[in-house]
Amino acid sequence: MNLFKKPYEKGTLEAWAKMADDIAKVAILAAPVVLYGQSGWAAKLANIVLLVFIAYLFLLGGRFCRKIIQQQGEQL
Repeated sequence: MNLFKKPYEKGTLEAWAKMADDIAKVAILAAPVVLYGQSGWAAKLANIVLLVFIAYLFLLGGRFCRKIIQQQGEQL
């Protein structure tokens, strides 16, 4: 059983989309922890930028999975 073999199962894509959304939420919720941490301002800024970038990438990944699910539904 290969998770990356096409065509993807709908359940697998839904799980990936939900997991990507959850990871993005964690990255967003980690921002206040970074802001109130003990690090210097340069490190805080770098970490916030990295967290925003990660959140954006995972939100795009979830959206991509849902787009594939929609396309598979239209083909049936």
